[in-house]
Amino acid sequence: MLQDIFTQEQRTLLQQFTQTLNQQQKIWLAGYFTGLSAANDNTELDTESVRATAPSKELTILYGSRTGNGEGLAKKVQKIATDKGFQVNLKDMTNYKTRDLANEKNLLVIVSTHGDGEPPFSAKDVYEFIHSKRAPKLEKLNFAVLGLGDSSYFHFCKAGIDFDNQLEKLGAKRVQNRATLDVDFVETAEKWVNEALAAFDGGTDQNPVGNPKFSFVGSVSKSETPAVSKNNPFKAPVLDKVGLHGRGSDRQTIHIELSTENNPGLNYQPGDAAGILPVNTVELINEVLAVTGLDAGTFVTVAGKDKKLEDALYKNLELSKVTVDVVKRYLETYPNDALSTLTTDAEKFKSYLDGRDVVDLLTDYPAEISAENLVRILRPLQPRYYSISSSPKACPGEVHLTVGVVQYHHAGRDKKGTCSNYLSDVLIDNETVPVFIESNPGFRLPVNDQTPIIMVGAGTGIAPYRAFVQHRDLSDNPGKSWLFFGNRNFETEFLYQTEWQSFLKSGALTKMDVAFSRDGDKKVYVQDKLWENGAEIFQWLEEGAHFYICGDMKNMARAVQDNLLKIVETYGLLSKEQAQEYVDNLEKSRRLQLDVY
Repeated sequence: MLQDIFTQEQRTLLQQFTQTLNQQQKIWLAGYFTGLSAANDNTELDTESVRATAPSKELTILYGSRTGNGEGLAKKVQKIATDKGFQVNLKDMTNYKTRDLANEKNLLVIVSTHGDGEPPFSAKDVYEFIHSKRAPKLEKLNFAVLGLGDSSYFHFCKAGIDFDNQLEKLGAKRVQNRATLDVDFVETAEKWVNEALAAFDGGTDQNPVGNPKFSFVGSVSKSETPAVSKNNPFKAPVLDKVGLHGRGSDRQTIHIELSTENNPGLNYQPGDAAGILPVNTVELINEVLAVTGLDAGTFVTVAGKDKKLEDALYKNLELSKVTVDVVKRYLETYPNDALSTLTTDAEKFKSYLDGRDVVDLLTDYPAEISAENLVRILRPLQPRYYSISSSPKACPGEVHLTVGVVQYHHAGRDKKGTCSNYLSDVLIDNETVPVFIESNPGFRLPVNDQTPIIMVGAGTGIAPYRAFVQHRDLSDNPGKSWLFFGNRNFETEFLYQTEWQSFLKSGALTKMDVAFSRDGDKKVYVQDKLWENGAEIFQWLEEGAHFYICGDMKNMARAVQDNLLKIVETYGLLSKEQAQEYVDNLEKSRRLQLDVY
C-alpha cells in the first residue's frame, strides 16, 4: 500500500509527477528504478546500464506510397505505436538507406501495389535490394507487412506479398501474418495494427489505447460539422456544364463546374483529384433484375441497413464492371466448371473481364441467384476520381472537372460508364453532385514558380495542366512551361483550345505542341512530338525542368516514358544504363511525376 511505504508529501509529489509522464517516459523510469534497486549502495549508478535494462520497444515503420494513402496510414500507426510506448522511426522508402536494414530490430512495412502488380516507385530501391544478392541475412529482425491494394486487380497486393515472402527468405521472423487490405481498408487496418503492435511487444498489449480510428481527416466534436470525405461527401451545386467537342465528333467530353461554397473540407491544390459518388443507370438495373428474375421490392441488408433491392442496385453496388474478386465470390457460391476453367488462364480471363458487366456474367454463367447472395457477391459501388481541372486561386469556391463520357458496344450490348454518364446527365438547375477531395501529393507543381515545367497529356489527361497553367498565370514571374497535348481530331477534339491560345498570349504558357492522330495518313501521338523536340526537351531537363505525364497508363504513359528515356540517352550522350539512372533520379527527386489510370 502506498501509505505504508511513502509519506503523505511523497505520495502527493509522486502522483503529481507521474501524471505528467507519457508512456515512453514511464517505461524508461521502470528500467531506471530496476537498475537503481540492483545497484550497490556504495556504487555510483551507471545510467547507460540502467537504460539498457529498460524494455526495448524500438520500431521502424517503413512505407512505400504513391497516392498518399500508405503514407497517411503510416503516420496514424506511428501515433498509435508511440502512445503504446514504442520508440518509433517513421521512414519513407524513397529516402531509406538500404544498408540500415541489417540493423533493424522491429520492422513494420506498409506498401501499396500499382499497375500490373508493381510496387510504387518510392519502394523500387528497397524492393530490388531485398531481392538482390546484396541483401543481408536478417535473422535478428522481427517484421510484419501491411499491403494496400485493390482486389479488383489480378495481382492484388502483390508488392506487399513480395515484401513479406522475401523478408522471411532472408531469415527475418514474422510476428504477425501479413494484411492485404482492399480499397475500404479502415476497419481491417485498425484490428491488424493493434494485433501487430502487441506482437512486437511480446504478444500482449501492455498499454491499450482504446479503439483508434484510421480517419484521414481530423476528428471533430459533436458540435462540429463532420469532415468531408468518401463516407461523408459534400453535395456540391452544379454551376455549369458544357460540351468540349466540336460538331461531328462521335465522342463526348464535358466540362463541369461545381460550387464548393468555400467549404474548407474541399480545399485542394493543383494536381489533386475529386472523388465523385455516382449511381447506376435505371436501364442497367432493369437488366440485372431481368437476368436474375429477382423482385425489385425484395428487402436486402447492405452495410448494416435494410433497403429494397432496387435501391441497393441504384446506389450501393457495382454493376458496370466485373472484377476478379466478384468472380471469386460468385464461384464460391455457385460453382461452375466452365467459369472456373476460364479463371485458370490469366490472359483469357483478363480478356473476358475487359468491358463486361454484371449482366454479362450472369448471362454467360447463369445460376438461380438469391437477392441476398447477389448483394454479398457484388462489390460496393466505388467513387470515381477525376483530376481537378481548375486552380483554387483562379476559381475560388469551385471545382472544375474534365470528363470523357464512356459509351461503347461490347459482347452484344450497349454499355455506359457509370460516373461519366451520371455527370453527363446532371442538370445545372437545382442539382447537386456528391464530391470529396482526394489529395495527390505525387503530382504537384514545383514550389518555385520559376522552375520550368513540361506537361504531357492526351484526351482528358489535359485536366490537371489546365489547373497548373491557371495557377502559373497568377504568379508574378512564372517560369517556362511547355504543353504536349494529343487527341484524335483538331477540329472536334482540341480541348480548351481558346484558353491555351490565351495562356500562350499572356506568357503563362511558353510553348505548346499538339498531336491529332486521326487527321493525317500517318497517326501521330504525343510521344512522337516529344521525340521531334528531343534536343530542346533535354536542355530543359538540364535546366531543372519538372516533367509530368497524365493519361492512359498502358499505352500513352508507357510510350512517353520510353521516348523520354530515348531522348535522355541520345541527347545526353549516355548509355542505356546511365539514361535509366538519369530518369530514375528525376523520379526520386520528384521532377518526374505521373498521374496515370
